Amino acid sequence: MKYAVIKIGGSILNNLSKSIIEDILTLKKQNYVPIIVHGGGPFINMQLSKIGVESKFVDGLRVTDEEVLLQTSSTLIGEVNPQVVFQINQYEPLAIGVNGIDMNLFDIEPLHPKYGFVAECSSVNKAALELICSNSIPVVAPIGIDSISGQRYNINADSLAYKIASEMEGDLFLISDIPGVLIKDEVQANLSIKDINNYIETTEIYGGMIPKVTGAISAIKDGCKSVKIISGSSEHALLKSSISNEIGTTITS
Repeated sequence: MKYAVIKIGGSILNNLSKSIIEDILTLKKQNYVPIIVHGGGPFINMQLSKIGVESKFVDGLRVTDEEVLLQTSSTLIGEVNPQVVFQINQYEPLAIGVNGIDMNLFDIEPLHPKYGFVAECSSVNKAALELICSNSIPVVAPIGIDSISGQRYNINADSLAYKIASEMEGDLFLISDIPGVLIKDEVQANLSIKDINNYIETTEIYGGMIPKVTGAISAIKDGCKSVKIISGSSEHALLKSSISNEIGTTITS
């Protein structure tokens, strides 16, 4: 049995396709153990806009004060997570919504105070996650809690997915609205850590792709088997990428 950590970006959650759900269920039947991690940026932005709160970002992270944390938690746990669970369970009643507070699923480490209540996952409760996976497909919302103070924190969904994939020694699938890593407008089917470092140095990998690929490097060094960056709009891209490198970009050591 091999773990498949599937991170679904907020843009894809707006219209989660039938083929993604079918692929997740097929992977489970093919000896994979799926773990879904979701974002929800567009939904959070919409909710903050409704109440007149401006979305602020520093270093690509959402600055999270008390009000933003309240809205982020309620949106991710109360709106986005149940919707993903509902969509999967329409096909097979296997999905269960969880977050870092449930069963002490993961520990967190607060980041610099300039980000507000933002943290990263420091370790995963593998025993709890294995127990959930034995009967269900966990759908993880990126909200954590400080085990000492009880303070909730917002977690970057990509970094949470990287950490879970590392500790569970699984394959990581990043599903978003991009087809993969582009070099000279062409999707690179395979990239090694050395390739990525070279492309960053030559600025052929730049902007928002840098944290994705550097996060992938860290995940692989920490135990993740491979990272696949694929488009959620491509029919059955998840299933195809699990058996070949013809879809998206596969990053390995």
